[in-house]
Amino acid sequence: MATNNIVSFGSHRNSMPQSEAPQHPAITSCRKLLEKSLPECFVFLNSLDDSLFKLTEQSVNSHQKDEYFAVLRQFRIKQNETKKNFTQLVLDDYKHFWSSHSGDSNTQEDAVEASFELSLMQNDALEEQIALKQIASKAESLLGYQLEQMDRRFSHILNTDTPFENPLSLEHIVNNLKKVLSPITSNISILLVAYKQFEQHALPVLKTLYEDINNELIQQEVLPTLNHKKRKSSSKTSTSSPSVNSDNVPNSDEFGDSEEESVIFDELRQLLGQIKSRSPSSHASTNSVSLSSLSSASGGTPATLDNVMMALSNLQHQPVSSQASYDEQGELALPDLRHSLMTSLSQTQDDGTVTAPSLSRIDDDTMNVITLLFEFVLEDQAIPAPIRALLARLQLPMLKVAITDKTFFSKKNHSARLLLNNLARASTGWDHSNGTEDILFTQVESIVDSILTNFDTNLEIFSELNEQLNQFIQQQEKSSDFAEQRIAKATEGQEKLILAQQEVDGIINQLMVQYSPVPKAVVTLIEDSWRQVLQLRFLQKGKDSPEWKEVVSLMEELLWSVTPKSAPTERKKLLETIPKLLKSLRDYLGGASFNQHKITALFKGLQECHIKCLNGRELEKDELQQVDKQDVINDITNMNSDDLAPVPEKDKVLSDEKALDAAKQLKVGTWLEVKQDNDVQRVKFSWRSNLTGRCLFVTYQGLKAAELALAELANWFQQGQAIILDQVAEPLMDRALVSMKDTIEKQNSSEEKVTKET
Repeated sequence: MATNNIVSFGSHRNSMPQSEAPQHPAITSCRKLLEKSLPECFVFLNSLDDSLFKLTEQSVNSHQKDEYFAVLRQFRIKQNETKKNFTQLVLDDYKHFWSSHSGDSNTQEDAVEASFELSLMQNDALEEQIALKQIASKAESLLGYQLEQMDRRFSHILNTDTPFENPLSLEHIVNNLKKVLSPITSNISILLVAYKQFEQHALPVLKTLYEDINNELIQQEVLPTLNHKKRKSSSKTSTSSPSVNSDNVPNSDEFGDSEEESVIFDELRQLLGQIKSRSPSSHASTNSVSLSSLSSASGGTPATLDNVMMALSNLQHQPVSSQASYDEQGELALPDLRHSLMTSLSQTQDDGTVTAPSLSRIDDDTMNVITLLFEFVLEDQAIPAPIRALLARLQLPMLKVAITDKTFFSKKNHSARLLLNNLARASTGWDHSNGTEDILFTQVESIVDSILTNFDTNLEIFSELNEQLNQFIQQQEKSSDFAEQRIAKATEGQEKLILAQQEVDGIINQLMVQYSPVPKAVVTLIEDSWRQVLQLRFLQKGKDSPEWKEVVSLMEELLWSVTPKSAPTERKKLLETIPKLLKSLRDYLGGASFNQHKITALFKGLQECHIKCLNGRELEKDELQQVDKQDVINDITNMNSDDLAPVPEKDKVLSDEKALDAAKQLKVGTWLEVKQDNDVQRVKFSWRSNLTGRCLFVTYQGLKAAELALAELANWFQQGQAIILDQVAEPLMDRALVSMKDTIEKQNSSEEKVTKET
């Protein structure tokens, strides 16, 4: 690893004790593929010249321009060396992995994790780390499938279920990229350009490489066929729901004693039955489902479960069957799965007649409940509209899950239910200003596509994808949390600085007015130098500290020492005071942050003032400066004002009092949807200042979105610009089931009332 900016290429492996590597010809074959393909990851160096020339053209001075040209030459000179070193680093990781038999998972994982730990650091280093993490995150979303296949084949060679860190993981790759580029330059602007070029040009190379490695392993008979089954991990507790056996019956062994009865589902069935009993012949005829038009099981002989599942699987692989569409009002509407399913189940007999089997009562109820569930998803304002459209495509797979396993409705830790909840939660704060190219949208879309493509009846795919999503969420939250904390600390620091400046301005003006007129040399000394000492002590120790009181006292003693002394006793006291006073002043002003040449000149002027005062002489008028009392503007108090900007009554959604209460009671961590002009943005309430009450809001990436005074936030609420997305506190499925039950009960009560009245 690189430490203290000293980079070691591979030597750290040599001194480590190594066990004999597993003897498998595929290991050597894959190594040859790595040696051949890894240098191609640096094809971006060919296009880096143009990007660096653009930086050169944007240079603000000749020194910066010369630096860019120097680095450009270094990239050209060290191009082959860089490729060689990068390849060797990856090969060393690969060799060490196999030599350690188990993959030495703890050592590698800790090392990689440490390299990405976003601790407090300088701005340039932080920017670099965030850029590298973004590359790794984007690559994981694009290459995750190939890596997962490779993981499982490596695990097969090792003959172990123990988790390990793949030496070819994207974290390792970008960490090695940093190692080979950091010796060339430390200029963050150049590094960020290089990393962006690597992302654009190297990821396709890596994807091809990973596919070639998997193909090579297949040819070597290493798991030539793979289904969607996540390898077991002894270190993690599985929360997946039971798989479905060949008879489409949940495996009772995997349920164990934790099997729960589908109480919620039974309640919903009973309530829906009351509605359908009032209109037994009604059938859903449109995409949009209303409670009054829910279908009831009727018609021919009920189709078998196998036939229903087969028909649904066929529909699942027809893209149009799973797509939500826009109706005439421009609203998203669900596909008519019932019509598609019944058409698929219909059969033409030898005599040309068409038989249309019906659905069993329980399957019919299941379809109705799933339809209502996804109607709720489409209307849930906590989820951004583009993500809602993606999640709506899961209606058909979730119908298959619910038909085969009714605990989907009652088990909160059901793998399919957890995945749906997590997809909704992850997208809460998503800002679609970056469009569908955004990494979060890409991740959600990838998971939805994977389910539609690969899900048959084995529910373990949901556990696998949920684990993938959780890893993605953790990475995103880790990065955004640090960025968020950094912004909060910077904002808090700025407020403290303002407060310190105001306090220092006030005390300086107060004392100089008290001793006015003041020698110009002393005014300059206090304004240019002693002010810094006062601010530093205030920030470090606080207003009530002995250190702050000491520097204020020294300033007052300085001002007293340059006032005329007519009485002999005062001159005697001044004579005793001067040596100690000058020593104390020099101790504070002797640091490297002060211009010592200027300080010496100021002390020379101070000495002349002291000589005149000791001799009882008055200073000349041109040596003195009259200091007038100034009103120090209290910006901190102004920031904390409760005075709302005037708003016409017709534009008010809340009264002034209620709007202020909403702003004061808003909890940190709450998500808001904010409408300004024609833009809609989702922001999280990140931090509230203890000094000013100011509120900081960030995006889901942890970037600063807004910083508002309490009154400004209240104006948002007052005019309806901000809506609290309080639904996100509860999982999507929980909200949906409660809402569905309430809606059906209200519909039943309303219809019963109408029936009685008529």
